[in-house]
Amino acid sequence: MGNITDLIKDVASKNQIIETFAAKVIDINKETESLHNPEDAYTVNIMRADGAIIKNVRLKASILDVEQGIITIPKKDSWVLASIVDGVETRAFVSQFSEVDRLMGRIQPTSDPNLFLDYSADGNKLLIRYINSDTATETNETKILEIAKIEFNKDKNFKISYFNEDEKPLAITHFTPDSLTSTFNSIENKETKERLTLNVSKDNVSLKFKNDKGKELNSIQATPEKYNILLKNDEDKKQASLTIEKNKIAGYLFEEDELKKLAIELNGESDNIRLKKDDQNLIELKGKTAINIKTEGDINIEAKNINMKSTEKVNINASGDTIITGNNVKIN
Repeated sequence: MGNITDLIKDVASKNQIIETFAAKVIDINKETESLHNPEDAYTVNIMRADGAIIKNVRLKASILDVEQGIITIPKKDSWVLASIVDGVETRAFVSQFSEVDRLMGRIQPTSDPNLFLDYSADGNKLLIRYINSDTATETNETKILEIAKIEFNKDKNFKISYFNEDEKPLAITHFTPDSLTSTFNSIENKETKERLTLNVSKDNVSLKFKNDKGKELNSIQATPEKYNILLKNDEDKKQASLTIEKNKIAGYLFEEDELKKLAIELNGESDNIRLKKDDQNLIELKGKTAINIKTEGDINIEAKNINMKSTEKVNINASGDTIITGNNVKIN
């Protein structure tokens, strides 16, 4: 079809006539050998009102320069306005569209000849990419490296991605009408591992940290009624947790994922503090009524001096023997 620059110069210098007429699109000539996408199309076949068929009507100024340009692809069987330069059908191009199937384009920044802003849009989705392409040696899609990408579809899903030099995802943020998910990754030996994930919805927020092996370390989860914090070691074993629910606070310490250390529970409703390992090992301090020490085993209190004082009375009850020993025992 010739060089478009020479064609424009030729039309201008010779004052050639450009004929425009209505025609129906009968074929979309997809570029199955496209360097970028086999769905790309640079020409269409059209049928004039008089039944004459014109093939390979161009959709962009230069179909040889596939690296750049903006292309509007009409819907099949839609009507277009086609123009022919000086009656030569090989110079035919589509000048106006009635219905559009897809838009696509590629824009090259002036600062770097290998960087392009690449976009594609149809009735279902929008895709915008910032890519690196060596135009001098490019032979297929694998030569195109994505740097950043934006995707939006008819289901209102919106996604933003960033990539490293090997096209591995460094960070991804995914929006839906009901949620947001952001993931930050580490990449070692070309293998992607999640390191931090944030999930947000109207009723829940969670934040998860992972180690370089992909095992969960720490997490935070919040709802309108409750907050949970969980700490783990590199072996994915629980170390500690903290729960806040309304006016209650509970903290737990773990050894090898098992509850083996005291837990602390603060309950604002009953004005108490509980130190608890399990139901058999419990210390409960109640400010308004009493202090209860409960265990199914022995209770041993060791100190230099032990003082018990009551404003009313002291009761010591035992189902068995009651033994009080000492060098000097005084009961008054």
